[in-house]
Amino acid sequence: MIKTILFATDLGAFTAHSLLHVEAIARRFDAKVHIIHAVQPIGEFAAAVVRSHCSDQVKREVLKTPHITGLMEAMREQIFEVLAREPFNESGLLNYIRDIVVSPGQPAAVILQEADRIHADLIIIGSHSTEALDDRLLGSVATKVLQLARVPVLMVPMMSQMVGTYCERHQPIYRA
Repeated sequence: MIKTILFATDLGAFTAHSLLHVEAIARRFDAKVHIIHAVQPIGEFAAAVVRSHCSDQVKREVLKTPHITGLMEAMREQIFEVLAREPFNESGLLNYIRDIVVSPGQPAAVILQEADRIHADLIIIGSHSTEALDDRLLGSVATKVLQLARVPVLMVPMMSQMVGTYCERHQPIYRA
C-alpha cells in the first residue's frame, strides 16, 4: 500500500509533466505527497572565486548559511504559490501535498535521506533534468536514486521526442 510519496524534482520545465503522475498516484491511493528539491552546495572553486574577486559585503551574503537558508525558504514558499495557481489546484493535488522541502546537498543523497526521514513508500523522479537531455538513457541523479533506494522508485520518462514541444508550452516552476 502506498501511503507516503516522495516527489523529487529539479523544478525545471518537466515538473508539471511529472506532477500529473504524482497526482494520479496520490489520488488512487489517497497518499500524502512530500516534495523535495535539492540545492547543490556552492563548489570550492566557486567559493574561491567569490573570496578572491568579490567585495566583503558580497562574500558575507553569498557564503553565509543564514542567507542560503532564507533563500531556500523563499523558494519553498514560491513553489507553494505556483502550485496554487496551476491547474493542479483544480485537480486537488494541493490536498495531497503535506510538505515541500528545499535542502542543500548532493541531489541523490538528499532525496534518499528525505525518503528515509518521511518513511516514503514510493519515490517519484524524472529520468532527466531538462539540461541533461541527450543520448544518455538516464540522468545521473535518477541513476543513483534507482540504484540506492530502499523503496520502489517510479521514474517518469522524459523522452527526447517530447522535449521540443513540451519545453515550448511549459516554463520551469522556479527560476533563480
